[in-house]
Amino acid sequence: MKFLFVPVASGVIVKNNKILIGLRAEGDTGAGMWEFPGGKIELNESSVSAVKRELSEELNIEAIVNQKIMKYLHKFKNTCYEISFFEINKFSGSIKNNVHDDLQWVELASLKKYRFISGDLLFIDRILENPTLLNGLTIN
Repeated sequence: MKFLFVPVASGVIVKNNKILIGLRAEGDTGAGMWEFPGGKIELNESSVSAVKRELSEELNIEAIVNQKIMKYLHKFKNTCYEISFFEINKFSGSIKNNVHDDLQWVELASLKKYRFISGDLLFIDRILENPTLLNGLTIN
């Protein structure tokens, strides 16, 4: 079986010791599930450029990319997603909800209370095991 290959870039936006998550809109694949904002990387676009573009489109902000936290392959149905997660600690502009049904600022420890799309689950497990992966969080 052949898999469709889709590269994706997600922004993990950290502010005031909380992380921004978005509820996928009705009509989208994964509607009603939570995700980290971001999207598909376009042809000849770098993952950093993609996450900046996606955050501008989805949230109306100009993000400053701090670091790539993690990258892995995730298979879902007949698609293989290569997902890159970037930490965003600084941005300009005010967050505006352009595509999600809801946006929430949540504490790291509460991420498991939300029903996330399957591609984000490994990332969540890893940062809960090792919160120091996110430079912008203060760990007590």
